[in-house]
Amino acid sequence: MKLSYPIAAPDSLAQVQAFCGEYETAFEWISAQGYAGVELLVRDPQSFSVERADSLLKKWNLKVAAIGTSPMQIQDHLFLLHPDEENRAEAMARCRSLIELASYYQVPALIGKYRGQIGDAPGCRKEDQLLLFQEICDLGRKAGIRILVEPQNQTSLNNLNTIRETLEWIERIGEDNLGILADIYHMGITETSIEESLLAAKSQIGLIHMADSDRMVPGLGNLPVRRILQILEEMAYEGFISIEIRQWPDSRTAAALSAYNLRYLAGWQ
Repeated sequence: MKLSYPIAAPDSLAQVQAFCGEYETAFEWISAQGYAGVELLVRDPQSFSVERADSLLKKWNLKVAAIGTSPMQIQDHLFLLHPDEENRAEAMARCRSLIELASYYQVPALIGKYRGQIGDAPGCRKEDQLLLFQEICDLGRKAGIRILVEPQNQTSLNNLNTIRETLEWIERIGEDNLGILADIYHMGITETSIEESLLAAKSQIGLIHMADSDRMVPGLGNLPVRRILQILEEMAYEGFISIEIRQWPDSRTAAALSAYNLRYLAGWQ
């Protein structure tokens, strides 16, 4: 298993659950804590400098784990499902660019809250979501990447809340490059058993978002993090475990403590 930490792109001004405003130094710090990868959170993929990122990745011996969308919805309030047609169009345009960027790094493109809410308005219905993801998966297939959708709890989104619901939805869509981003924090709210749900979805999981209850550093809350790590090992999960937590008291401390705790709980030290 490989650890990853999220870094917000330089043009992101939103406070997301990642290193924010420390783009250059974040790579150095993450590498020093023993992380193998970074999850890049991108606001505008077309303005993202791959040359700058590649230089930092090479310098600090890091890989890209995935490309995420958090700054798009938090800073620019864009959603793939939205009552406003212009909002949907811009969200989809950035999604296309996101897939191109993910293709460059040959990593998954992540879609969590960015998918938006199901509603009665045109462009927001369940049928719209189905057609939308078929289009997105087609783009991803041509780009040679997977699209990972993140089940989230009902206070965040009104669709695809549980692992089971998402697995059934993926089967209905029938796209072989559509998988699951399993977020342990959300699973602690939505799943009767995190462990059983991980096992049920093991063939579909392309990335793990690790956090403890209340988005705390893993090991400081009440979720069974040690057992979750054991399950991932039993599953022979070979992907990244990316840390999505509250940046408290700051990103450097959160990143360092997360890496230490996970290694200890997994028996790596």
